[in-house]
Amino acid sequence: MPNDPASETLEIERIVPGGDGLGRRANGERVFVAHTAPGDRVEIAALEYRKGVAHGHVKRLVLAGPERVTPRCPAVEHCGGCDFMHLSTNGQRAAKVGILEDALRRVGNIAFDCANVNYVTVGDGFGYRGRIRLHVSENGEVGFLSARSKRVVCIDNCAVVEPALNFVLQALGTASESTKRLLKLCSELELRTAATEPTLVVRLFPRPKVKLHVPSFSPLFPAGAKVVIAGSEADHEVTQSYALPGGLAASVPASAFTQVNRGVNTRLVEDVVRAAVLRQLHSFVDPYAGAGNFTLPLLMAGLTGESIDTEPAGILAARRVARERGLPFTGFNIGDAKAQLEALVRDAREFDFALLDPPRVGAKSILPLVKRLRPQLIALVGCDPVSLARDLKELTASGASLESLTVYDMFPQTHHVETLALVGDVPTN
Repeated sequence: MPNDPASETLEIERIVPGGDGLGRRANGERVFVAHTAPGDRVEIAALEYRKGVAHGHVKRLVLAGPERVTPRCPAVEHCGGCDFMHLSTNGQRAAKVGILEDALRRVGNIAFDCANVNYVTVGDGFGYRGRIRLHVSENGEVGFLSARSKRVVCIDNCAVVEPALNFVLQALGTASESTKRLLKLCSELELRTAATEPTLVVRLFPRPKVKLHVPSFSPLFPAGAKVVIAGSEADHEVTQSYALPGGLAASVPASAFTQVNRGVNTRLVEDVVRAAVLRQLHSFVDPYAGAGNFTLPLLMAGLTGESIDTEPAGILAARRVARERGLPFTGFNIGDAKAQLEALVRDAREFDFALLDPPRVGAKSILPLVKRLRPQLIALVGCDPVSLARDLKELTASGASLESLTVYDMFPQTHHVETLALVGDVPTN
């Protein structure tokens, strides 16, 4: 319930997982406050308790902390996307490494000296996103969701997306009433760019019980754009090409996952491959392979192995690329990661290297199976520091050694990060 704290003033101590600043009331109560920076002094107008935790709403910034800057986007207070745009580059880096350190200590019971955490960023943190998901309001307006609500915030120019996507945002922002009537048949739109044709793919997500007619939507987007309905046959067949290390190009179906920041993704893949090559590893297992983001460069580097994914379109596309490039293409498996790993364990298979890039919930459900494959090295990629810390806790508690941590600034201007943990001395049970 909301509570009036009589306009208390708090000093923000640090940024915590989730991106909020942490301050304390005079009585010692912890308060989480969005869009604040370490060192800020803020006057809060109201408190809201969620599951017993106090969240403050800023009434006035009394004193700015040393890393606070003026956000480049005027909609940052309302749009739910860029919750770190008020932080300097150094401030964002410190906050993200701090969030990781907090998660490791609090969730993983791991005391890793975060002064030794590597940090990788590419560019200035703007204009990097090549994939965005837009929401459509009931009256046909298109934009991003506001922070902690389902209200659509219309944005005609986003500071973090590629120019081609801003061109589309501007067109949608000035849509006629007839166009809005058409757009409101969709709940969401996904836009994906690429350097080669098709340079733009638009995925339409229909509202329940609505059948969409693709030719009706095509004129809303630039000439040459491929418009598909999510879940349709075309959604799995239309592909875009993305460069990968080793002179490769992944062929990624519209329905398959791809990272939003291609420059940072290249650095991440390079580092994973380098770790395997330097240790002279020969075989790998990749149970969350997608369209071959890691599998294809590992094959190109001379390793052999098994890749697995539940989505057929991505695996089949990766298999085609491997065959066309003369790489081994028999180890591409469609199925659930846990079930497929169980089969490998039953067959007494062993692999030098396990590359784990799980969804946000982490890889906890498959770690016991991975250990039974006897890898010399595990590369664990996590997009959520808390889930990553939970997975690392299970590995280190059983005797494995956390060798290194690298933070990849995959999502500048937000609290989200991608982290690569290299884990050695992996026990077999």
